[in-house]
Amino acid sequence: MKIRRSLFYPIVLSLAVAILASVVGLSGNKPSREDRSTAVKGLQDDRLEETKKYEYAATNAQTAIMPSRTTSTSTSSTTTTTATPALISIKGIVSGSPESVSFSGQAELNARVVTDPDFGNPPRVVLSINLSDVTGVGQRTKTTYVTSDKQTLTRPLAATDTVQMTFPFYPSDGSAISSRTGMASFNLSFDENSLTLTGVTGAIGSP
Repeated sequence: MKIRRSLFYPIVLSLAVAILASVVGLSGNKPSREDRSTAVKGLQDDRLEETKKYEYAATNAQTAIMPSRTTSTSTSSTTTTTATPALISIKGIVSGSPESVSFSGQAELNARVVTDPDFGNPPRVVLSINLSDVTGVGQRTKTTYVTSDKQTLTRPLAATDTVQMTFPFYPSDGSAISSRTGMASFNLSFDENSLTLTGVTGAIGSP
């Protein structure tokens, strides 16, 4: 009986030591409250950063397609220039040979109203129009037509104004030498007090 008891006690003692070591080891690896707080804060910061990125992208996407009002006003001597950029959805059909072409896209327009009180001249509008983002599709052949036309026009300031401009267009895989001609029309509205563009619509047709 003594022999059996002497064998039993070391086994129990060894098992107890192993269990105690395991408990101590687990408690030693357990994150402290400070570590847990740091991890949670890091996760919250990451989520906040992702939210900011999403909101920034959404805002930029909206701004890119919405007309904006006055962006800058500069004064040199007594002459004041007020600029108003806008993106205008524009479409229409140019008829003619060898096929009619349906155009659509966005025209980029910048209206700068310039005053000249030194010489008593009425305010004038300098219009910069860019049609490079407007493309056409041939109604018969489905050929893609492009234009890279950019024009600058000067007009007297008025509450309403209509501007027409012709532009060349040609197949995307062809040469501008054999281009045809279309016409873009814009109806503009201005606030004569703030010297800003307040409304604009556009259309494309045959000249």
